[in-house]
Amino acid sequence: MGMSTYNGFDGEYRQRVQDELHAMWTSGLWEPPSECAVCAQSDGAVHGHLEDYSRPETYVPLCITCHLILHMRFRQPDLWDEYTAWVRAGHRPDPQTQRGGFYAIKKRYLAGQSEHWPGRKVNPVRRATYLDALAPVRFVHPNAPADQLL
Repeated sequence: MGMSTYNGFDGEYRQRVQDELHAMWTSGLWEPPSECAVCAQSDGAVHGHLEDYSRPETYVPLCITCHLILHMRFRQPDLWDEYTAWVRAGHRPDPQTQRGGFYAIKKRYLAGQSEHWPGRKVNPVRRATYLDALAPVRFVHPNAPADQLL
């Protein structure tokens, strides 16, 4: 299954940019993502998330859990609200592999009971994180190529 359209960038375009990012990280020209900018998780899968695929240098490192929840914000707004509050309260999700992240989301997070989510309170309480700066509704990024628009 390929990448889907996101913020006005179609899946094929997103995949090309993602491949370029991986090449930069592998070559050592850019530092690969190693610690989540939201929860400070450094173990398990850590991705480079992009809101603007026309500027790959702006990637934000996110652990698999924060990344998956971020992409669920349109379909699961209640989960989004609960998760962002949980992280602001100082919680960090347990480290997950790529496959483990999908399993944790499906089996634990979607139940909507944060007291049972896999993780610990290890971070200071914060007023906001990177997640709080994101648009909670779908939009087309102003830098999306005109031929990519929906």
